[in-house]
Amino acid sequence: MMTTYLIIGVNPIGVTVARQLVAQPETTVRYLHGATTHLPADLAAQVTELTGDLHKAVTYGPALQDRPVIFSALTGMDVDWAFEALFDTQYRQQLPLTRFVMLSTAGVDQEVSGELTYPGITDVPEYLNQQRYAVKQVDEAEFPYTILRPVTLTDAPATTPTIIAEGQPVPAGNVSRETVARVASDLVLNGGHDYQSLAIC
Repeated sequence: MMTTYLIIGVNPIGVTVARQLVAQPETTVRYLHGATTHLPADLAAQVTELTGDLHKAVTYGPALQDRPVIFSALTGMDVDWAFEALFDTQYRQQLPLTRFVMLSTAGVDQEVSGELTYPGITDVPEYLNQQRYAVKQVDEAEFPYTILRPVTLTDAPATTPTIIAEGQPVPAGNVSRETVARVASDLVLNGGHDYQSLAIC
């Protein structure tokens, strides 16, 4: 039974998850990203690469075929806008999804104790509002999903993650991208934590 995976957004976490997925037997891995970003050449040769404007519904049609397991690695502003386009296409074309794992951020639930930094984000309240709306869209799509809310990301080596359930306080701090990618890969491959939002520290 062939499993189709779709990764959206090029960044170190998305690339690391993709490398895990292409190593699995009987998988098709699609990688969808904007036209201004690029995959590492060796990975591009192993996936079905799709590019387009992530804010336009037409971009998602080919990507959403065959009941994919989706990992959204999208970060920064306007993730909600991209998700509007994705779920509009999914709904209009009645394309079933298997599961959806979303990379979000700690702070969307006002759960962080201490000061969390958001590198590259100038308007933090607006950014968190957009993230909340993106999470709401995933929730309302009614497919099994897991939201990942890491604290501030670093380039440190992977460590054993601390997973904190929704509704619990989350201490401000750092977590490595490698650690988050391992958690994401495990959820994408093996499922679990359905309809949950998990902080990663």
